[in-house]
Amino acid sequence: MAADVDFKFETFEEYFGDAEQVNKITNECEVCGSKLVHTHLSDYKNLYVQETARCPDCGSGGGKKIHILN
Repeated sequence: MAADVDFKFETFEEYFGDAEQVNKITNECEVCGSKLVHTHLSDYKNLYVQETARCPDCGSGGGKKIHILN
């Protein structure tokens, strides 16, 4: 069985609204509304960070993103 590695590059166009709305989009589970747990894997040689978000309550995946370091 293949591993689920559907990482996508973070784009700021996907975030809309004021600061409170953006905070809700990035930190709350879409299914149950609980706070997501974020884990990060840094790759300084290639200048990016892999982020994985999961909900501890319902087990839903909050998403996998790649953040590019400048």
